[in-house]
Amino acid sequence: MKLDVILPGSTIWIPERVQGSYSTVAMLYDESHKILIDPSHEGSMRFLEEQFNERNLKPEEITEVLLTHFHLDHAANSKFFKNASVYVHEKYRNKPYSNFGIFSGQAYQEMYDQVSKRDILIKDGDRLFDCIDVIYTPYHSSEHCSFFVETDNMGKVFFPGDICMTRIELYDVLRGLRTDKVAEIVKEYYDKSDYIIFTHDSPYRIDK
Repeated sequence: MKLDVILPGSTIWIPERVQGSYSTVAMLYDESHKILIDPSHEGSMRFLEEQFNERNLKPEEITEVLLTHFHLDHAANSKFFKNASVYVHEKYRNKPYSNFGIFSGQAYQEMYDQVSKRDILIKDGDRLFDCIDVIYTPYHSSEHCSFFVETDNMGKVFFPGDICMTRIELYDVLRGLRTDKVAEIVKEYYDKSDYIIFTHDSPYRIDK
């Protein structure tokens, strides 16, 4: 499959006024599949729509959605891809979403109610579509997964998800400033990869 980074993610923070983030949206595709990895949050909807229009791509053409984890900034836009199965780690089913808060709890429950009707549960060690390895990395949330993907146009690509969201976090790992299990995983797949696709930063090409 080929990989297309449709929209790089980012984070916005204005103290006591705005807290917003949206994830990177990437698509794996071949003749049979168009797989969105983390379709992002409604805050990115305008820009996502622009990128879909540039590619003459329609929401109903998306065949699968693959989630690193079940947070709003990564998964909320899943609702726009009604023909797609949603691949997500099985532990996402075990959370009391309605208790998350008077507003966010409702948003999570609505997202869960929709996704659970068409979910396909994944787990550590799964191989998806003959090119995606699932790595269970529950260090950001209990259902969090990272992905190692073999592509036809970008070589081997690591999607760490939110265990390593930005280049700065990667640099901390590479400089030895972080030595926990997350650092061990990130370093292992950094050494195997040609690219890292961060969830809240632009893609990173690894020079070897």
